[in-house]
Amino acid sequence: MLYLRWHGVWVAAGAELGDFKVYVAAGQAVLDGKPLYEPWKAALPTIAGTFKYPPFAAVLFVPLALLPTWALPVFALGGNLVLMLVVIRLGLRATGQPPGRTAVAWTAVLGALCLAMQPVEWNLLWGNVNVLLMALVLVDAALPEDNRWKGVLTGVAAGIKLIPLIFIAHLLLTGRWRAAGTSAAAFLVTIGLGFLVLPGEAGYFWGGGVTDPDRVTGTGSADAPENQSVRGVVARLLHDPDLPSAYWVPVAVVVGVAGLLLARRASSRGEDYLATSVVGVTMVLVTPVAWSHYWVWFVPFFVLGVRWAATSRRWWPWVPVVAGYLLVLAWPGGRNWDMPFPGLIFLPTHPAAGLVARGLQNVEVGVGLLLLVAVAVHLYRGNRSSRHSRRSLG
Repeated sequence: MLYLRWHGVWVAAGAELGDFKVYVAAGQAVLDGKPLYEPWKAALPTIAGTFKYPPFAAVLFVPLALLPTWALPVFALGGNLVLMLVVIRLGLRATGQPPGRTAVAWTAVLGALCLAMQPVEWNLLWGNVNVLLMALVLVDAALPEDNRWKGVLTGVAAGIKLIPLIFIAHLLLTGRWRAAGTSAAAFLVTIGLGFLVLPGEAGYFWGGGVTDPDRVTGTGSADAPENQSVRGVVARLLHDPDLPSAYWVPVAVVVGVAGLLLARRASSRGEDYLATSVVGVTMVLVTPVAWSHYWVWFVPFFVLGVRWAATSRRWWPWVPVVAGYLLVLAWPGGRNWDMPFPGLIFLPTHPAAGLVARGLQNVEVGVGLLLLVAVAVHLYRGNRSSRHSRRSLG
């Protein structure tokens, strides 16, 4: 594993699973009846001491507080690794790879390569839930259309972190009315469970805390290199840490609409793994604050890209796949908070000086946008081939 080679063992590197510690602390706060959201009263080990997710997530994290301390890192790291392998296996199935030894070998090799990606390493470093959310929606998308539970996992994912609500919009746009309704109902159930277990905290969160612009990051951090979203790019280009909405929301709307339309087209062609991955990338691009570990959505695209290149039996498809992989690799970088900050986004000084530095600080957003362009080209070529085939038959 490249992380061990470049940065040393987890403890020595200062990789203390900071986000996962917050989840454990939130679960313990629920057990102790302590506040989660109110500033100056909540005392979680995170920015401003407040919980960033809906109350349902805190309830979901209660079992973590009951685990022995020695088991927590094993659970965090092991769970993320298993979930990433599930995502990879779903991608192999979507590209026609049947179960068996070959599929196991593909999964192992791709999993090892994905561990060296900056977003994956960063997710493991912090112990975040992004891989879990990705696995939930991809497993949900893989369920048969007539499965009555289809949509539940997407609703649960939205109940944990809100931003997966975009996948419900995707279900609506693709005409999956039952799945969309099931997903929305599951999301409402998560809200209800939050009010049932934590009525005061749920009232505070849904009564106004959810719309607080400083809830996630505190004040003035839109232009931080960690923020790999459209808003982060615009803020860095304008050198404005308190970027007004008027400067970035129109761009995010255009990107969001384009991404959802691409996903709808991919879904209409039966490419649901690709469609869901497109929505995932779109979600990260338009999120106001998208830490670089949100970009674990590079994993399914890497699986699709490698499979495309491997089955093409030509050399040139490997060029964009390898180039994209190298751009999001966890290259050794600096340190902050006594932790390694790997990846090209952290190499330049901040604020960025020069075009190269600006490009590096925005590289993951750039790769995400290029992926949407690549999908558009793929779908356009597919449409043209279909029309040509119909004319030939006629």
